Amino acid sequence: MSDTRRSQRYSVPTGRPFLLGELRTKLAAIEGQARALYENSHPAEIEVVADELYLLFTTARNLAPPRTYTGCDRHPNGAIDPEAPQGWTRCLLCNEARRRGTASTAVPAVARATALGYPLPDGPYTVELLLGFLRATTEQAYALDLRSAESAYADLADVVHQAFIVARELSRPRNTSGCDRHPGAPTDPTADNACLFCVADRRRRLDERDGVPVMTARAALRGTQRRRPSAPRPNPGAGSETSPPQ
Repeated sequence: MSDTRRSQRYSVPTGRPFLLGELRTKLAAIEGQARALYENSHPAEIEVVADELYLLFTTARNLAPPRTYTGCDRHPNGAIDPEAPQGWTRCLLCNEARRRGTASTAVPAVARATALGYPLPDGPYTVELLLGFLRATTEQAYALDLRSAESAYADLADVVHQAFIVARELSRPRNTSGCDRHPGAPTDPTADNACLFCVADRRRRLDERDGVPVMTARAALRGTQRRRPSAPRPNPGAGSETSPPQ
């Protein structure tokens, strides 16, 4: 089949022209707001950008192909792990293999990503990092056209998601932990008021390295349990009662 005939049979996905125009319009407005930020901007100023970036991510996610139900390419519609650790997919089969230490080469390595596979950026989170992701978003958004590959739209959604995560963390209230990765995290008084999230992550990694067993919460039984009926209490005055008159 020639390239001409193949191009004539191509059909643009429904809604792509409108969503692509909406994404570029929102992106132009966000860039104007982000350029006014500086390194010590108040979290309330960055919160406005974070809210707009979430709406932009929703549009980019609708343009991209849908992610798998579990975030796993091997078992896209498999069982869901209700207690998946951070950075793992929601695939119960792959997570059980990781917990037992029998993960094969086919099981993807643990990466910094959400449960559905959207990547999480590495810290420290700064305004400069946010602007860098916005520049990458602009380059990819205006390089797309209606016939771009699905993978290109998926890459765009990944970059927008990383920009949103950085803006969301920067918009959290400041604290005394001094953590660049989690500016709004609480402090751990048992670890010299260090970032509670980072301390917990370090302890979890040490436990995994040392082979410390992990206690998992037992699921509660569904429904109510039937109780054994108690024996009736004897009535001491029952023998002295007389029968009612006929």
